[in-house]
Amino acid sequence: MAVSCITLKNESEMRDGDLVLIDAGCEYKGYAGDITRTFPVNGKFTPAQREIYDIVLESLETSLRLFRPGTSIQEVTGEVVRIMITGLVKLGILRGEVDQLIAENAHRPFFMHGLSHWLGLDVHDVGVYGPDRSRILEPGMVLTVEPGLYIAPDADVPEAYRGIGVRIEDDIVITETGNENLTAGVVKKADDIEALMAAARQQ
Repeated sequence: MAVSCITLKNESEMRDGDLVLIDAGCEYKGYAGDITRTFPVNGKFTPAQREIYDIVLESLETSLRLFRPGTSIQEVTGEVVRIMITGLVKLGILRGEVDQLIAENAHRPFFMHGLSHWLGLDVHDVGVYGPDRSRILEPGMVLTVEPGLYIAPDADVPEAYRGIGVRIEDDIVITETGNENLTAGVVKKADDIEALMAAARQQ
C-alpha cells in the first residue's frame, strides 16, 4: 500500500480504490537512480486521493523551482512544510494557525522523512549534510527531491483521507543557474497519470 513509507517486501493484494507507490531506480555506468511515482490501481484517483496528491505535487514543483546554488535542503524543506501544513489545514486534517502548526512540527505524523538525500554511486550516497541539512548547495551536486504525505488508516482525520499515502520523487543535478531534472520525462500530474493508464488499457 502507498501509505507505507518504505516497504522492502509487500505481498498485499492490490484492490480497487488503492494507491500503489513504486520507489525504484536503475544504475547507469555505476551511478544510481531513485524515482518514485504513486498511481491508482483502478486508473482513477478518488477526490480525496487527488487532494492529497496535489499537495505533494505542489511541494515537488515548488522544490524544483527553489533548488539552486546558494540554497540548502533545509531552506527548501521549510517552504515544503508550509505548503503541506497549509494544504492539510484546508482539508481539515490539521486544525489551527499555520505558523503555530509549523512551529509545533505538526506535519511530522504525515511527512516523517527528509525531503532530499545525496545520489551518486549509492542510492543514499555519502556526503556531509550539515546541521539540520543546512549545507549550501553547489553546482554538480546530485540529489533527490521526494515530498510525501502518509495518512495512517487509523489516523484521527476525516475518514475520506485515512489510508492515503503519496510520494513523488525526482532526481536533480544542481547547475550554475538552477537545476536539471534528470527524471522529468516520467509523468507525474494526476491527469497525465490517469490518461496514461487509460491509454494502456486500450492497447
